[in-house]
Amino acid sequence: MINIKRNHNNKAFTLVELIVVIVILAILATIAFLSFSSQSGSARDSTRLSDISSIKKSVEMYNVNA
Repeated sequence: MINIKRNHNNKAFTLVELIVVIVILAILATIAFLSFSSQSGSARDSTRLSDISSIKKSVEMYNVNA
């Protein structure tokens, strides 16, 4: 019988471990992207409402002074 010595001091990650980490990061990035995209839509809407309110007040002030 041939006695083969194996070196078990491998300190590297396996391919499976790396793929699992990459998949988890991709899922988290997708969740974050979807969350931030909906938040930016809400921010644009509130900015538009504020602008419309300012325009309305300006027109009312113009009508009062005219």
